[in-house]
Amino acid sequence: MARVDDFLNTINLAQKELSKRQLEEICRNAEVEQTEINGNKLILLPFFREKITITYPEGTISGNKSELSLQDQGLILHYLLYAKPLPLKDKLITFREIPSGEFYFRPFLQRAQIPFVRFFGGKKDLFLKAGDSLGALPLAYGDAAFTVKPFPKTPVTLVLLEGDEEFPPEGTILFDESIREYLPLEDVAYLASITVYKLIRLAKTFSLI
Repeated sequence: MARVDDFLNTINLAQKELSKRQLEEICRNAEVEQTEINGNKLILLPFFREKITITYPEGTISGNKSELSLQDQGLILHYLLYAKPLPLKDKLITFREIPSGEFYFRPFLQRAQIPFVRFFGGKKDLFLKAGDSLGALPLAYGDAAFTVKPFPKTPVTLVLLEGDEEFPPEGTILFDESIREYLPLEDVAYLASITVYKLIRLAKTFSLI
């Protein structure tokens, strides 16, 4: 219950802060669209391949494909609040290279990198197929790699090394250096985690076909 209360408090604080910002500034910084329906102002945010709607100034969030968890909602609001009018730097960094990332690295491993390698190790083709379903951009790193965009300005790159008889599979999750400007550290870890688990869920549906 305490954890739920924490998430609700995070959402409430973010909604209050969002209401103080100018709608045009929010949309420009986050590279999202705005619209108005029946006098209601709405922010239209791509979240992976789903279009999320956020009311303004209330900050109420709804998705058209799936129910969003409280932590998803907090992440979405934080992206809108923290995004800055800065371009991507086109330089990949590890989680450890984000300020204070070293201190949060173990939870990051447990929540994102270990599940990634554990599931997709030795399954390169399945990994690439799942990425393609999320609109991933293939890259020539490792044995298989691609970049997905959970939000317009927060690309996440996953690199898979399949391993062999001598070496176990390995995987790395990388971020554009600009992520330092866009999200708090814990949100970056969660962003990586939901990316991995969305890929795993997709891969499981393929294995049932």
